[in-house]
Amino acid sequence: MTFISLSPTSAQTSTAPEKNLPPLTNRFQLKKEQWTMADKAWFERDAITGEPDVVATLATVASLANTIDGDPNSPTYGWQKSNLYRHGISGPTNARLMEPVYTLAWAYTLNKPWNPYYHDALLRARLELGLSYWLNLQGKDGGFPENRGKGAQELPPTSFSLEFLVEIHAMLDSDGTVNSELREHLRNSIERAITWVVTDEGARNQGHRFSNQYCGALYSMYRMWQLTKETKWKTMFDSSLDDWLKNGQPSLFWLEGNGVETFAYSQVTEWEMDRLLILSKDPRILDSFRKYYRWCGLNTVVENDGRTFVMDVAGHARTTPNKFPGLVGYYNHILSQLPEARPFAIRYEMTPAERERRIENCLKNPIPPKTTDAVRDLTAAYHPFHNYPMVFEPLGMWTQTEQEQRAALQKLPPMSQQRFTRYFSVPVGQDHYLFARRPGVYTTLHWGKPDGNRQTKGVGLVWLPGFGTLVRSAGDDAKNAYSTIMGQQSTFRKPILDFQLPKSFENAPASGEVEAGDLQFTSNFDGIGITKNYKITDNTLEVTTRTKEAATEQIPLYLDADDTLTVDGKDWNYKADAAFAGRTLRVKRVCGGKTAYATLKFGADTTGTLQRSYDLARGGIFVLSVAVPADTDFITCIHKG
Repeated sequence: MTFISLSPTSAQTSTAPEKNLPPLTNRFQLKKEQWTMADKAWFERDAITGEPDVVATLATVASLANTIDGDPNSPTYGWQKSNLYRHGISGPTNARLMEPVYTLAWAYTLNKPWNPYYHDALLRARLELGLSYWLNLQGKDGGFPENRGKGAQELPPTSFSLEFLVEIHAMLDSDGTVNSELREHLRNSIERAITWVVTDEGARNQGHRFSNQYCGALYSMYRMWQLTKETKWKTMFDSSLDDWLKNGQPSLFWLEGNGVETFAYSQVTEWEMDRLLILSKDPRILDSFRKYYRWCGLNTVVENDGRTFVMDVAGHARTTPNKFPGLVGYYNHILSQLPEARPFAIRYEMTPAERERRIENCLKNPIPPKTTDAVRDLTAAYHPFHNYPMVFEPLGMWTQTEQEQRAALQKLPPMSQQRFTRYFSVPVGQDHYLFARRPGVYTTLHWGKPDGNRQTKGVGLVWLPGFGTLVRSAGDDAKNAYSTIMGQQSTFRKPILDFQLPKSFENAPASGEVEAGDLQFTSNFDGIGITKNYKITDNTLEVTTRTKEAATEQIPLYLDADDTLTVDGKDWNYKADAAFAGRTLRVKRVCGGKTAYATLKFGADTTGTLQRSYDLARGGIFVLSVAVPADTDFITCIHKG
């Protein structure tokens, strides 16, 4: 592997190439007198979040720089070898591991009195070495490798490398002191990588199916136009953005693995595209966000406290998120542009006065980096998609008041409308999604052909107005899905391709809005001996199951930690006794100062168990498994009250 030599003007030339690079000394000190209100844009995020991102980054610059292999006799001379970034993913040909070099460029070029590493010669040497190693991983056509070894060209490491490399290019060119040949190599590498992601059909298709993986490429095209003023980059950006929006967002949501990833992998897309929206103000991106948050408003329901959200994850193709993030877009920026995003930004709610108080307090007493969790601080400094992402530029932190969030919450469709039907058919993956709001029940239903290792079909979510969520299915594990199990057969992850759809569904508009009264769908799950009928009326969801042999009906219930249960009118201490026997299960819930009831009633007495599966929101998912007799219509009716 050939590396560009260090500049002869560098102070590092006193270290002969055949000798190991000495370690960079940690010179960070938290001196509050170094900070002034002129630096407000740099520290206000730390003040608002209570997380010292900028300070933590400065405190770990030396540790990070010293992870660059400085042994000229090593076969991995220049590699970032810590294995702290992207835990468990190692290998000197993985370009993703080189992304932390961005932080070295940031520290080397940032001319601030509180940055002790500005123009540090040894930092520059390690920066140049790491950057050279990174660029020399590039494949013949411009792509970078991740999991397939040197020479491989894969979209994720190329797209993510690009967004870092284009910013390193901007910083180093503006600074002008780093080796000019290396800077030229960097510029050429960026151009080759962009050309590859635009012209390679496989890369483009990957970016359609896994939408977050193309965002870095889009960002780099726009940034190259900003930096160079060459119209070819803007032309490339415009056509690539149109192509990505058409194919990566064929419905309201962005595709991930031929499915949906609301508030999961799509958070990466939110972060990247909102940052690009700030720079470009492109109305196409704003419209894309508007669609996405409209989807979130259908796919995510809220409990009576106005702050506890539960997501329908049955259609998720890559992950099964249980924790709601509470942040939107790029540091909440998108909430300043779209009312549809406001309901979901529940973290860092504060009045303007409280916001200013936090900033003033942080100026007087800067938040120190955590010393008890060095790995966390180091990974925070490394990783721009951490919970509190690394700073690319000082653009601020957007907040809203609790009153603003609550007002936006009331406009979500399940909250503001007593009756609607939304149906979406997504040709990629043969996915079908139904959102049915009726005066007494809100139900989501999935059908089609499951894709990947996560999706399951059937009921996704049952939310009862005034009560909250009662049922939440998931596709990550058979034990967490609303399903029927008969011997070795199960409806879990089985295709549903035989629903007879209402006429109004045939020409459903992009908004999904269709006219429908009571809804009824039946499937035999490709002839496995199990038939299920789903019926949605004004006040109930009724599921009728018929099996050729004795079976088990598995219903994942969401129970708040303080819920109390009765069976056929008798109190049931389900936490102490998991055995169920009876016909009618009633749940009492006190949440947000409101008391409400929900009922799950079977058509006949049955027996089974109620077992806790996993934590969720204010409580957890408890799976109710009950006996289903053979050749009998077994009815489950869910309603409020």
